[in-house]
Amino acid sequence: MRRSRVAEKSAVEPASQLSDTLFKGDMVQDPARNTLQLRAYRTLSRNLMMGRYMPGDTVSLRTIAVQLGTSPMPVRGAINRLIAEQALVLLPNRTVIVPWMTRSRFTELFRVRQVLEGMVTASACERMTPTLLQKLTKINNSIKQNITDGNIRQMLSQNLNFHLSLYEAAEAEVTYPLIEMLWRQAGPFVAMTPRMNGVAWTAKFHDDILRALSDRKPALARKAAEQDIDETLQQILKHANLENPQSRSYPRFADG
Repeated sequence: MRRSRVAEKSAVEPASQLSDTLFKGDMVQDPARNTLQLRAYRTLSRNLMMGRYMPGDTVSLRTIAVQLGTSPMPVRGAINRLIAEQALVLLPNRTVIVPWMTRSRFTELFRVRQVLEGMVTASACERMTPTLLQKLTKINNSIKQNITDGNIRQMLSQNLNFHLSLYEAAEAEVTYPLIEMLWRQAGPFVAMTPRMNGVAWTAKFHDDILRALSDRKPALARKAAEQDIDETLQQILKHANLENPQSRSYPRFADG
């Protein structure tokens, strides 16, 4: 796999060496501290998957510790883990950022997502229940309403909820964690698309997924899931300058 340009230019330290750098002390024996570290990891993970961070954003250890009401130590462990997963990057000056990517690596990331998410969507289709289908339909209606209202933050949150709720139904113990790991890398880029000129979210492939789930047609459900991911990929490749982030800026949404 090719390394990102950020990594190449910044000589990022290997994850195996992080215990000797800023994140020394990741392995903690105190159960309470481990619980706090897991909480920090889950919070950061979800924020990455929902697009609360944008590519190039600095991730402040102290700020996160204050937000979670904990000491910096558990946050260090969580950040260390996310660096090992390539969701974050540690620069030589000890700054942690959300990485940018080369176009080739970004394309590979989304192609792998297509394979895995298409597969689990087909599996979920075979296990679909009326209750889950109703839940997914409700979430998708919320996505559409947030698109109409221009509420990007809620739209991204509900989009993540739609996908993960669907994938959980597949009961894919090996694949589901891999999908989450890929979403931690992809989330900041997915969040770029509704902010781009000329890009409009419609959730049209979600409708196709729901129709296939209702009809119990796994092959069609897989195809719609793959098309949903491909649409996002093509929009980002067309409108985003991935390898020169300074050349473009994207509007943000307010917290709350």
